[in-house]
Amino acid sequence: MIDFSPSATRLRRRLRHSRDRLATLLISAGGIGVIAAVLAIGVFLTLEVLPLLAPSRVTAESPARPAPPLAESVAWLRADARGGLTLLADDGRLWQGHVGETGETGMADQLDRLPAALLGGQSISAVAADASAPLLALGLDGSEVLLVPRAASGEPQWSHARRHSLFAGTPVAGLTFGSDDRHWWLAGHDRNGRVAVLRGARATDDGNLGDPPQRFTLPVSASQLALNNAGRLVVGDGQRLEVWALNGETPRHLGGVRALDSQRITALAYLVGGETLLVGDSGGGVRRWLNARGDRAPLIGAEPYSTPSQAAITRIAPLPDRRLALVLDAAGGMALYQAVAGRRWQGQAPDGEPLALSFTPDGERLWWLGEAGLTQFAIDAEHAEVSWQTLWTPILYEGHDEPQQRWQGDVSGVESEPRFGLAPLAWGTLKAAAWALVFAVPLALGAAIHSASYMSTRLRARIKPTIELMEALPGVVIGFIAGLVLAPYIERHLAGALALAVVLPLGLLLGGALWSRSPHRLRERLPLGWAGVWLVPWLALLVWLALTLSPTLETGLFAGDLRAWLQARLGLDYAARNAMIVGLAMGFAVIPTIYSLAEDALSGLPGSLGEGAQALGATRWQALWRVLLPAASPGIFSAVMIGAGRAIGETMIVLMATGNTAVMSWSPFEGLRSIAANIAIELPEAALGGTHYRLLLLSALLLFVFTFCINTLAELVRMRLKRRYRRLEAGA
Repeated sequence: MIDFSPSATRLRRRLRHSRDRLATLLISAGGIGVIAAVLAIGVFLTLEVLPLLAPSRVTAESPARPAPPLAESVAWLRADARGGLTLLADDGRLWQGHVGETGETGMADQLDRLPAALLGGQSISAVAADASAPLLALGLDGSEVLLVPRAASGEPQWSHARRHSLFAGTPVAGLTFGSDDRHWWLAGHDRNGRVAVLRGARATDDGNLGDPPQRFTLPVSASQLALNNAGRLVVGDGQRLEVWALNGETPRHLGGVRALDSQRITALAYLVGGETLLVGDSGGGVRRWLNARGDRAPLIGAEPYSTPSQAAITRIAPLPDRRLALVLDAAGGMALYQAVAGRRWQGQAPDGEPLALSFTPDGERLWWLGEAGLTQFAIDAEHAEVSWQTLWTPILYEGHDEPQQRWQGDVSGVESEPRFGLAPLAWGTLKAAAWALVFAVPLALGAAIHSASYMSTRLRARIKPTIELMEALPGVVIGFIAGLVLAPYIERHLAGALALAVVLPLGLLLGGALWSRSPHRLRERLPLGWAGVWLVPWLALLVWLALTLSPTLETGLFAGDLRAWLQARLGLDYAARNAMIVGLAMGFAVIPTIYSLAEDALSGLPGSLGEGAQALGATRWQALWRVLLPAASPGIFSAVMIGAGRAIGETMIVLMATGNTAVMSWSPFEGLRSIAANIAIELPEAALGGTHYRLLLLSALLLFVFTFCINTLAELVRMRLKRRYRRLEAGA
């Protein structure tokens, strides 16, 4: 028996009110939690991406320290990873020590002198060495060079040093060194511009240099030299660059280029990898040249870096294991240049031209010895290769003849140049989504219009849940079927697949025309509400017809090979996994979303709208086109935009149904790589905090912002359309 007493009624009212408040709080908390989670994702991505925007800097870590001994006549300065310094004077005196925080030398500092027999009474006039060089080469003012093997730590092994003649009676003015796994090359020029080369075998583990090196004289004049580790020598003189190959039995001249129009070449240096050459001139400009392949000119010039200094470039010092170089000019300026991004920092040297400088092996510290003393600089350029230009504009990369839009972040090591262009990934994302919508939107909207406006109620009750169940198929399953079944089948029956795109629309129009002109008795037996059933045999006949006639058409129109015809006539290369396959597979995955939302929007319209239009004399088609579709357009637009968002963010289908090639092409027969698929492929292998890792998160942030903007725009358009057509519902 129900208790209707006032106290029981109040109790039930309080319980109902409490439950309502609890439900409201839970729903509000869930909504706020979703918003907070989305904002947290955006904040996390933003914080991880911000270091990419930080400018490069070269900053002095402390005031200049007093110069160590021998600074007034130093010929070579070496810094090791633990802060130790080695100074070699031009007269052979040697100082090794450690400079502390206060500028005083540590306990291990010592002053020594090379054995007199090594220098033979000569002074050091030129030095060639870098952090990875197996030899230290000292040019002497008596025309000879001293070759000193170096241990794995970089320490010179003076006891194994040898002297060799490079010129006859003239001091060595400049040296450059290069080596591979078997040989080393030493090129030098004297004060008269003559060029000579020594070629020998690499030193053994015990420091033995082996047989005496071979000596060659090149018939060319030089003021600057640069040599990479493949034996490619670039000789600069005046405005020209001449290129020689030293990796054969004898040097070979590969050709030359005119590098400058009016200025003179004043500095040359190869960056790590030996493919990028930086050229400084007397006007303060720096330009990048790349090694060419084949029978082309030996060097390919990139666009000059912007905003050159006004003073002549005096020195280009490459950083170890990084595509960066410190550039000095005659006015005391110093700048940091990155191979593809150009100048990333500019400042002023502490005291003009340095007496000597040296980088630590990791390239993060610079020791500068000048008139004012010894200064240590910190080089903060972790993401120097990232700029708006390198991300979105074509760049001339190593190994290419023309500027390219490329993404290749997972390089094997410092010898390979990374390519961080986001444009191909953005293009691939939009291309995959566009082809998916081309396939999905006509089918999904056509099915929604037919089921909402023409299909019988009983058939609609079975068809709609079946189509909606398609959304439960995992993307990985669809991608697996597309990559392993659909792609090979279409590759074997390309002509038939393309014929279907023509035969099916024309066949459906023909079927509609035949149905409208069929006898009334037949039309009663084939009601329009069941067209989805009785059209199946007709569609099957069209598919069979297209596939059966396609070999004949391919033989008659395309010489029996459609793929070869596309390549020869239209320049279209057909890849087995391409954008068309992605469009078919991803369109299949998007159809249920667009269909369900569009069908709900059409079914939710008042029945009086269509009935009123037909009562005023409109046909069913006119009522649909002029009244129902405009009234349902907000919901239909939302359905298409949500489907587009699903297509843009899809990962597994794109990952498995394309070749994942980051190329920019309009052709539907070529592959692509989307942002989402690229993140799935490369993020697990990216080094935490590195440039590659942060650029992947930047692409995720761009995808996040793009999707947010598209959804916001879709909602604004939907609300505007809803207000515009609300009067139709009100009038109904």
